Amino acid sequence: MATTDIRFKRMDKEYLSLRQTQGELFDKVDTFEAALLGLTEMVVELNQKMDAIIEHLDVPYKPPAGFIKE
Repeated sequence: MATTDIRFKRMDKEYLSLRQTQGELFDKVDTFEAALLGLTEMVVELNQKMDAIIEHLDVPYKPPAGFIKE
C-alpha cells in the first residue's frame, strides 16, 4: 500500500515525541527532587542553629509544647 510508509513514519514520530516528552518530564522531576533535598538539608541546618541559639541564650523552651510561660 502507498500509505504504509506514511503510517510508519507517523507512528515513529509519535513514539519519538512521546519519548522526548517523557525525558523532559523526568529531567524536571530530578531537578525538583534535588531542590527538595537541598531545602531539607537547609531546614536541618537552621534547626541546629536555632537549637544552639536557644541553648546559648538560655531560653526556656520545651520542644513539644513551645515556649514556657513564666
